[in-house]
Amino acid sequence: MRIETDSGMIGSVHFFMTKRVLCLLAVLVAAVGVWPGRGYLAMLEPPAVSRAQNVPVEQVIIRGNRRIPESTIKIWIGTREGDPYNPQQLDRDVRALYAQGHFDDVKVYAEEGTRGGKIITFEVRERPLLLDIKYEGLKSVQQSTILEEFRKRSVGLSKESQYDPVKVRRAAAVVKELLANEGRPEAKVEPQIEAISATAVALTFRIEEGPRYRIAEIQFEGNKVFSNGYLRSHMKLVKEMGLLTTFSSKDIYHKEKLEADLDRLRVLVYADAGYLKARFGEPRVEEVGKVGSWVPLIGHKGQGLKIVIPVDEGRQYRAGQIKVEDNTEFTADEIKSVIGLKRGDIVKGYSVVNKGIDNLKKLYGTRGYIQFSANFIPDFHDDPADLAKGTADITFTMDEGKQYTLHRLEFIGNSFTRDNVLRREVLLNEGERYNKQLWDLSILRLNQLGYFNQIKDDDATVNTNEKEGQVDLTLKVEEKGRQQISFTGGVSGIGGSYIGIDYSTNNLLGYGEALAIQLSGGNYQKVASFSFTEPYLKGRPISLGFSVFYQNYQFIGQGFGAITTGNIFGGFQGESLFTQRTKGVSVSASAPLSYFAKRFRMGRFVRLGLSYTFRTTDILDPAVNRDDDPTNDILVTFRQNGVTQSTVTPSITYNTLNSSLDPTSGQALSLGLSYSGGILGGKVNTIEPTVEYKRFFPLFAGKEARARVESGRQARTFGFRVLFAHIRSFGTPFVSNSFSFVGGTPLYARFFLGGDDSIRGYNIRGISPTAPIQTTITTRNLFATDLEGNNLKVRPANQSTGHSITQNVLNQFLLNEAPTNVQQFPAFLGGDTEALLNFEYRIPIVGPLQFVPFVDIGSAFNLVTLTDQAERSEFIPNVTVGSIILNPRGQQATARELRQATTPETPAGSLPPGFIFATIKGEQMQAQVGQFSQASRGIFDNYRASLGGEFRIQVPVINVPFRLIFAYNPNARADNIFIIEKKKTIRFSVGRTF
Repeated sequence: MRIETDSGMIGSVHFFMTKRVLCLLAVLVAAVGVWPGRGYLAMLEPPAVSRAQNVPVEQVIIRGNRRIPESTIKIWIGTREGDPYNPQQLDRDVRALYAQGHFDDVKVYAEEGTRGGKIITFEVRERPLLLDIKYEGLKSVQQSTILEEFRKRSVGLSKESQYDPVKVRRAAAVVKELLANEGRPEAKVEPQIEAISATAVALTFRIEEGPRYRIAEIQFEGNKVFSNGYLRSHMKLVKEMGLLTTFSSKDIYHKEKLEADLDRLRVLVYADAGYLKARFGEPRVEEVGKVGSWVPLIGHKGQGLKIVIPVDEGRQYRAGQIKVEDNTEFTADEIKSVIGLKRGDIVKGYSVVNKGIDNLKKLYGTRGYIQFSANFIPDFHDDPADLAKGTADITFTMDEGKQYTLHRLEFIGNSFTRDNVLRREVLLNEGERYNKQLWDLSILRLNQLGYFNQIKDDDATVNTNEKEGQVDLTLKVEEKGRQQISFTGGVSGIGGSYIGIDYSTNNLLGYGEALAIQLSGGNYQKVASFSFTEPYLKGRPISLGFSVFYQNYQFIGQGFGAITTGNIFGGFQGESLFTQRTKGVSVSASAPLSYFAKRFRMGRFVRLGLSYTFRTTDILDPAVNRDDDPTNDILVTFRQNGVTQSTVTPSITYNTLNSSLDPTSGQALSLGLSYSGGILGGKVNTIEPTVEYKRFFPLFAGKEARARVESGRQARTFGFRVLFAHIRSFGTPFVSNSFSFVGGTPLYARFFLGGDDSIRGYNIRGISPTAPIQTTITTRNLFATDLEGNNLKVRPANQSTGHSITQNVLNQFLLNEAPTNVQQFPAFLGGDTEALLNFEYRIPIVGPLQFVPFVDIGSAFNLVTLTDQAERSEFIPNVTVGSIILNPRGQQATARELRQATTPETPAGSLPPGFIFATIKGEQMQAQVGQFSQASRGIFDNYRASLGGEFRIQVPVINVPFRLIFAYNPNARADNIFIIEKKKTIRFSVGRTF
């Protein structure tokens, strides 16, 4: 035996066995095709396969796809025809296809090709389309609420989407949570899939809601300091069942909300009263049976729960030794004064300690310490004087961080508004020390511009460079509609029926300039105005603007008809009007107080303003008096051209509102004093002070409400406005033979209330003091004519010729301010004073829709007693003042004389021989006496109130809200035929009240 032979034999056998094993495995792989698992490559080859890297891919085949094109699938994979065959690449391709999220299964096969290469086959199984989603058994939650919650949580489950079991499970969990929020914690949600076709399925959530649990009682155990009622009153999310909770659903048991309320009590009630170690135990929930009643709307029934909450109040702690550590910028005494906690004080964790630390952050922020933080470390001890109380030695540790300067300030999102318009409102300059207080004020100033949607703190990206001590600020803004378009119209006491449009833009061409145009017209008025304002004059914070205006009012019945609502609806023709035409121009300027007094801190919110207005008023004859036909002339009381009025108005405003359109916080105060005439010239001497105050804040001053306001989110906002104004003439009042001036003040300058911008349930300018009008007639130079128009001679009765009239008959038609029996509408005078209160509470409903309950109350009245005022027309010739039948003696014929003189031969409808029909003509003057001294005076004599609610939706395109107003007017004068007022009204409006 030779060893090498034996060795050779052994080597040969070993190779043979190895080859047989590899061949067997190759057959097994060919039969199975893939490794066990989900579609990964399962191609085994002997070690020599490494040499197959040079084997090309002959063909790539896609199988099993139905909706997704083959070309799209080939884009997602990296294997291409002609590429070298690479099993690792196939594995990556399988993973890439799974990552697309469109396939339930992916398999890949590699087969020998006919040209010595590989044929690669990808076999896919697409996820089916979800064609329908049903919710069987769902009653307590609206499907729209579920879909909205899916959208908020990015569940991604919707019709026409691909079926994904993971998304279905997430959706079922969301539905179950919504049912739990509705008091059904035992609800069951089971998703079931039904195949519709090979590529589509339907999803059905089968829901068993289970019983609804309502909280019948909340009790606390172990509490001695605060009563059960006091603790329950400070719970905001969970309440006992009652009338109000029926609508708010706060009586529905929800474990997470209960835990949040207990945290609130621990921080805002106990810790804020010095009980720093107060704790709540695990609540016990007990069933108490059925609760509720059958009463509709407020009598919801359900399973009742009793919640018992253990309380460990601990001891009340007072401050002992107070230390400040690690402070360098401010002294310990300065820090302690900001915190406001002294030795012996009750340690109020929220209202003193937390707010004190917040104030420290603001203080350090003014010095550029962006990353400042402070820690509150109490060390509790027994109080030797009272073992029921404790003492806490407190250490405040300062982590000041680094002081920063502003390196760069950038704005993004202002595609229309120029950068310099934003930069001039920012109180920080690049290269200066960063000041958080000035940055917050800058955000407020930017919001007050009204150019952008609410800018919030988190819209600013802060990038710090600790090495250089620099900070870069990038503020993201979102521009909103620059234009405001509102439509006005209705019935006005002074203007009749009218319609108008107001257009304005506060950011013309992106430079921050304001432009406003107003146009309105109706049967008795035409108004037009144009104004323009430059907010920064030559780079300085001085606003300069001008406006031109035109007003054309027509008045009925020598000056008063058009201002009575009774005449608005007809009964007078246009020929019976005269026209009051006013033209004018106004120039105004304003600047912040800080421009003049830089050290005055609040001067940034205070503006000083001054405006000057010059107007000319012409009283014109009616149109019929200006034609060539004197026979159609009507009585005219007053005509005058060039009634000039020169007015200067200084003003001061204070404004911290966080928005120019729909503020949610802040206040605004405006004071103005208009002075006309006197040393300024003009024919009208008046003085008019005005004060207006507005304020907005959350209805409850809780931390959550403030956070919503500060973050710019919609919050329930309460707002009110107080307005008071007065006008009075001085010196020698302007006297005119016209009611277009009342007590020396122009009628258009007096105060009328009513309308959607003052008292919502009443007509525009429909609230005003009224006074009776007495009309008288005076005649002179009378004469008589017969039916043919021939003049009758005046003769004594004994000298009558049968074609004459006696003097005593003519004297019967001589009138000297004789009152007429014609019913006269009362005069709407306007008041010399107005007082107005508006209250409203904005409640967001969904999206831009709000519900706004409101109360409006106001009065237009007279502080100064008016004197009676008359207007007299000119004498009009050839006016018919009466008619009469004369007997042959030229005297008024009696009925007896006519009967005796009438014979059978007298034609029907004719007078007997010797009798004639005479028309009395002459000159006539008409006078109207306004009994203004009888007008209501006191503020309560003419006040109106309106309360109700309006649905308001903000329209972004025109930047104003559409409003549907429902108003109840408790003291409307609905029984007065001369005043159009109703107890209940429904109105549609565009705009804002305040």
